[in-house]
Amino acid sequence: MHIPVEIGLWLQETLHEYNGERWGMADFVLGKLDSIPEYTPARWQLGVDTVYRAVTCGLVQIDGFGGFPDLQSFFHAARTLSPDGKLDAVLWTGKFNVSGPGIWNGTSVGGTERLRKLFAAYFPSPDGYDGKLNLAFSEALERIFAENGVPWSDKPLLPILSVGAGAGASGAAR
Repeated sequence: MHIPVEIGLWLQETLHEYNGERWGMADFVLGKLDSIPEYTPARWQLGVDTVYRAVTCGLVQIDGFGGFPDLQSFFHAARTLSPDGKLDAVLWTGKFNVSGPGIWNGTSVGGTERLRKLFAAYFPSPDGYDGKLNLAFSEALERIFAENGVPWSDKPLLPILSVGAGAGASGAAR
C-alpha cells in the first residue's frame, strides 16, 4: 500500500521538523490533515504508528524512553495515554506517574543521522525544501518502512488501547 498523498505531505513535514532537531513527540499527532482531524482516536493511532515506524527504521530516536525502562513499556504507554488528555489516565512507571499529555509533550524525540542523510538525498540544497510533496521521498519512506518490517498500511501496527485495557495490562489504575 502506498502512503496517501495528504499523509505523505504531513509525514514529510513532520520528519522535516525533526531533521537535525529535537522536539516533543506531540508533533506526531499535530498538523494539518483534513482526512484525520486532530484530537481524534484516528490521529492518536496515526501518531503511535508513525513514531513506531520512525523508531524501528532508525529515522528518529526517543531520549531516555520518556522515563520508561524500555521501548516496549514506552510504546505501551503511548498506546494507552491519549495525547490530548481527554482520557484521564495515569500510569505509574516505577519512578513517577505519567499522563497522556506528559508522555506526548514531555518526551524528546530527535532525528538521526539516517534521517539527515535521507533528507539530504531528496532535498539536496538548503533552499531545496519548498513544502511541496516530494513523491520520490515518499516512495523512499515506503521502501524503508517495508525493509524494516513496518510497511505502510491502513491497519494499525500498535493499536491504541482503552484506558481500562491499558491500566489492566500495566498494573496501573486511577
